[in-house]
Amino acid sequence: MEYYGKRHKSLAKAVFKEDLKDIVEDSTWLLIDIREEENYLQGHLKNAKNITTQEEFYKIINENKDKKILLNCYSGHTVSLIGSSLVDEGYTNIYFLDEEISDCLGEEF
Repeated sequence: MEYYGKRHKSLAKAVFKEDLKDIVEDSTWLLIDIREEENYLQGHLKNAKNITTQEEFYKIINENKDKKILLNCYSGHTVSLIGSSLVDEGYTNIYFLDEEISDCLGEEF
């Protein structure tokens, strides 16, 4: 199996800050922010949905199998692990943001 990422390794494909400008405007992508709601409300990627429960998380990824799903957390570590687990479960449309989210906020995305 191939691992992706620079800072964190995952079976899910890595996405980096420079990729975000195109992704946030692309309707073929679904962005999922797994941070606590309070942190999400302080700033998040454009069009990202805040999902904090496992039940809601699986519901939304199963309803969007036709989309590329980008996961983000605080640093990329947690979503790299979740991404690997999802790929192990058979999901092929999972990507993770291999960046500190704080470095990505306040940009054009």
